[in-house]
Amino acid sequence: MSQRDVTRNNLIEAFWDIYKIKPLSKITVKEITDKAGYNRGTFYTYFSDINEILTLLKEGLIPTRDMIIGPLMMLDKNGGNIFDTLERTNDYVKEHSDKISVLIGPEGDPSFVHEFKMRIRMIIMDYVYELKIKEPEKIEYIIEYQLSALIGMFQLWLEKNGEVDEIILGNFVEDISNQGVTTLMTSMLNNKE
Repeated sequence: MSQRDVTRNNLIEAFWDIYKIKPLSKITVKEITDKAGYNRGTFYTYFSDINEILTLLKEGLIPTRDMIIGPLMMLDKNGGNIFDTLERTNDYVKEHSDKISVLIGPEGDPSFVHEFKMRIRMIIMDYVYELKIKEPEKIEYIIEYQLSALIGMFQLWLEKNGEVDEIILGNFVEDISNQGVTTLMTSMLNNKE
């Protein structure tokens, strides 16, 4: 890695360390450069403003087409159970959970959730159109519904400090998806002591 890359990464990491504990609107270039050990001029050699760093971080967290489409392409190979194919996605979320949790948290970036869902939806819809599936517009709504639910559950899980084991939570997500919210809620509400 060149010295230029090292400096750039140090500035990004300094920004991230501050952003984890402080809202974007309160972060200054001086704070970033002081933390990274550089002067303000060095910052502007690499970035036009603080928002540029945040944009780079967000873009780096958007899953690739292969990561999203790979599990869908595997459906034929495992009998149609999409949950058996999502291990790569789960590994990805675990790997980036520290950044994702900050960005979707109460002090995070509201546009991140929208951008994240839109990018995933676009990737899947491109694949749906390639397959020439009937009623693609309905599939788009299903994708949005599922993404919103998964992100909401992840936010709640983070809010509750991961009190539910992630495997149990994953199984619960699978149950909700397979049985449907209404069926599962009815069953649970009628299951009294």
